[in-house]
Amino acid sequence: MLKFAWAVLAGFALGTPAVPFGLSLSLAPPLALTAVLLGAAGCLLSAVLATDWLRTRWSARRAERRPVTAVPPRGNRRNRLDGATGRRARRVVDRYGVIGFGIIGPALFGTWGSALLGTALGLPRWRLIGWLMAGVTLWCTVLLLASEALIEALGLW
Repeated sequence: MLKFAWAVLAGFALGTPAVPFGLSLSLAPPLALTAVLLGAAGCLLSAVLATDWLRTRWSARRAERRPVTAVPPRGNRRNRLDGATGRRARRVVDRYGVIGFGIIGPALFGTWGSALLGTALGLPRWRLIGWLMAGVTLWCTVLLLASEALIEALGLW
């Protein structure tokens, strides 16, 4: 039971790369996959819901402070999503939508990064959580199969 809890915690902290960690704890492959997916689900739920809550609070607070008739200055203000990662995430969303971002995001940006970026881009939170969970499941399964094949090839078990 303690090994399962460690694998869930690793899934929460690391996301998809925690699958080999679960296998290294001598958990059966389906059990390691389940533990990592439970941890990743907790990660996605907490990251998306907390970030969405903070984003709406921040927007409401800025709207209170900003005068209604004033035009916001455009000058040297940079959007935080204008960096390389933000531009890449926006290209993925523009090209593939929420479904593509959910499937590709965990591989490109990691579990935490894709949850935070998707929320920052304003994607609908429940669709984002569902498709990110589908992507995490896909990539965890791929990593599990690759890890199993490598363990077999090297004769470590």
